[in-house]
Amino acid sequence: MGYSLMKIKLKILPEIINSALLLIAISLIVVSCSKERNQNGNRIIIGIESDVETINPMYAFSLTEGDLIDLLFMKPAIEIWDDSTGEIEFEPMLAEKWEWDNDKNSVRLYLRDGIFWSDGVPITIDDIIFTFEIYSNPEAETRFYGQFENFKTIDGFQIDIDKTFKIISQNCLEINFKEGSNPGLLDINLEIIPKHIWSQYKTEELQHAKTNFQPVTSGPFKLCKWERESMISLCIDSSSFLFNPENVGEIIFKIIPDYKSRITQIKTGTIDLLDDIKGEDVDELKLIANVSLTSLKGRDYDYVGWNHIDPEEYQKSKVTPNKLFSNPEIRKALSFAINRKEIVQSYLEGFGELCKGPVSPMFKSYFDAGLPFYDYNPSVAREILKANGCDDKNGDGILEKDHKEFSFDLYIASGNPQRNYVANLVKNNLLAVGIEANIQSLEMGAFVERLMKRDFDAWIAGWTIPIPIILNPYWNSDPEIGFLNFSSYRDEEKDLILDSLQLRLTDPDKIRLYKNLQKIFYEDEPVTFLYWTDNIIAYNKRISKVKFSMLGLVKNAWEWRIN
Repeated sequence: MGYSLMKIKLKILPEIINSALLLIAISLIVVSCSKERNQNGNRIIIGIESDVETINPMYAFSLTEGDLIDLLFMKPAIEIWDDSTGEIEFEPMLAEKWEWDNDKNSVRLYLRDGIFWSDGVPITIDDIIFTFEIYSNPEAETRFYGQFENFKTIDGFQIDIDKTFKIISQNCLEINFKEGSNPGLLDINLEIIPKHIWSQYKTEELQHAKTNFQPVTSGPFKLCKWERESMISLCIDSSSFLFNPENVGEIIFKIIPDYKSRITQIKTGTIDLLDDIKGEDVDELKLIANVSLTSLKGRDYDYVGWNHIDPEEYQKSKVTPNKLFSNPEIRKALSFAINRKEIVQSYLEGFGELCKGPVSPMFKSYFDAGLPFYDYNPSVAREILKANGCDDKNGDGILEKDHKEFSFDLYIASGNPQRNYVANLVKNNLLAVGIEANIQSLEMGAFVERLMKRDFDAWIAGWTIPIPIILNPYWNSDPEIGFLNFSSYRDEEKDLILDSLQLRLTDPDKIRLYKNLQKIFYEDEPVTFLYWTDNIIAYNKRISKVKFSMLGLVKNAWEWRIN
């Protein structure tokens, strides 16, 4: 009996010891995790698809690069999107105020006192002047080159520094514009760069200078760490006048190339913020307790492009009408034949709306809500096609026009499931009215190259609308101005309106012109406008005081807090 008891005790003792050790280990892990949460609890992790090429305001082109620049470099004013009016409002940032003269030919900026670069050097008016000199320098080839038409320039592009800028005092700078121009605050509201850093480099060295990877900044955040193809860490700059110790202390942009992995990590809380979510993932994300969902309306639209000129003849430097798509009535029939509502409802899961022109509903003052759509109606499409000489004479199910079958190649960029879905729907819809569309997929680089050459009869692509709205590059008939007018859409009245919108106008005149422009697009239907897509955003509920903006995912992120 005693032996048995002793044996049991000896057997249990190691288990008790092991259990105690396990409890101690668990306690240590819990304490360690708690400490880690305490240390990292003031951090927000954003999932992004790919690394950026630069954090230099001169060459930041992508949306993610723009988000980083917004947090690292200040402008004279903070831009705020007003949803109620569809306009940009301004609040002081580097400049504590600004004053326009009576005829709006000049503006005076009053620089804020006590502001510094991240290396402790004061920000001065010289930095502002230097910034515009570099941004407009043709040899620097910055993303801003050619955008200073309202300024007094040399050879039409580079700003004439002596005639444009006048230093009134240590904190006051006068900026003078070209006579008859139409300047606004957006003309001067660019990211200011430090003269004492960039003046050390030759122009040809700017794009690849070492300081691109260790930038001296002015924003509420500064660069802490950049691990290529892994993460970019921005830490709050406690010396910034925007600093608030109660707000977020660090923002990490975590590079996750695979979309499904990004979705998994927002579900598990590994990342805190993710945008460009597909509608098909929304229902599942709604079930995650710690995730909130929101969406931003209408900056991106897709369209089916119809070439108004013959692409083969164009490659021979000849401009002749396209045999299939030069007639606006035919283009209207094509729009009637395509079931755009099905795309919005089935593929976009309702996170989008039908598009009827290049002016987004987000521009509430300019958008003409009264214009009708070309609603899906195959019967009307067939009637229009027949009235315009399209008949199936040989009975094979495909219409003929001018003794030629109504058949063409429809090009899309490969690797885009949404465009592939839309292309197949368009193909099936058109086949139902007797038109044959053969889908051709090209690698993105080849697709864009041929698009620029006007080498397609038809294609599916999309645009992101600039803010403020700019339509000239996309729709002007002059190929030098409308270099993105891939349809080669020509109309004199349209061009007159586009030119007039560059002038100084009253708000009522601008509204009238934009609405007249939309009527011209409706009457001509230069392309089949498909839908505006929402940007669906998921974020962890521990983030508070967050308000997402049309102007950028992380606008005013220094005001965000962690619950």
